[in-house]
Formats: sequence, C-alpha cells, structure tokens
Amino acid sequence: MDLNFAQSGQPQTALPRPLAQDAVDRPPPGQRDYSAARLTRHAIDRFIERFWTGPPDERVQAESMLRQALHRCRRLGRNPASEAAAILAVYGERPLVAIFQNDTCTTVLTWPQFEPRLADFGRPNLPRKRGRMLRRLGQGDAAPD
Repeated sequence: MDLNFAQSGQPQTALPRPLAQDAVDRPPPGQRDYSAARLTRHAIDRFIERFWTGPPDERVQAESMLRQALHRCRRLGRNPASEAAAILAVYGERPLVAIFQNDTCTTVLTWPQFEPRLADFGRPNLPRKRGRMLRRLGQGDAAPD
C-alpha cells in the first residue's frame, strides 16, 4: 500500500513549515525547552538560595530568570525508581541541574550537589565533553560550533 496517497487517490500535501518566529524561539537540536514547566515553590526557593544574586524578596524576577535558564536544556538521565528526570541548564556561567517529575520542576541543584547522584539517573560516569556541552547550552542566540 502506498502511504503517499490519501483515500481519494490524491497525493497528500506536506505539513506546513514552521513560521520563522517559531524557529527563533526553539532551542537547537539536541536541546529541550522546559521554560513552560510548572515550578514548585521549593524549586524557586532552592534557585534563590543557590544561584540568585539579587535581593531575596525578588521572587518573581528570580522565577523568570530560572525559566530563561530552562529554555535551553539537555536531559542528563532518568531515575527509574522515582520517575524523575535530571535536566542540565546553565545560569550565568554556572551549571544548574533541575529535577523534574512529570512536567513539574521539583528542585534545583548545583553540579557538585548532583554529581554523586549521577548513577541514580542512569549515568555511571560523567558525561563526555562536558565543557563543550556547557558552552553550547550557555550560548544563547549565538551560532553553534
């Protein structure tokens, strides 16, 4: 059976290409956008405690900066016991690891806090070429290497 024809016998039209604006907002291949995820109060508090350099009462601004960091992420692995996923992002010059369950960010860790838990998320060894991966996550709108 030829899958290129609809039941009427006419060739199917190709899916429309995304608009240019959509292409600008999407992260590059190999990266994911978690900026629209639900953030728990605990995750925002941990972000303020571990990464935020502004006044601690600026919760709304800290939340928007965390969402901006979560726009370009790379998935590190999944914990089969708790169904949690570890997501690597960069805030400023520092790596940030967000732990997600379903579509909710439950906590935010620094890299040294997460490193002993790598094996729990299916990675017995450190990721190869970690410096290049962090540079690409932190590039923003710059062209990839």
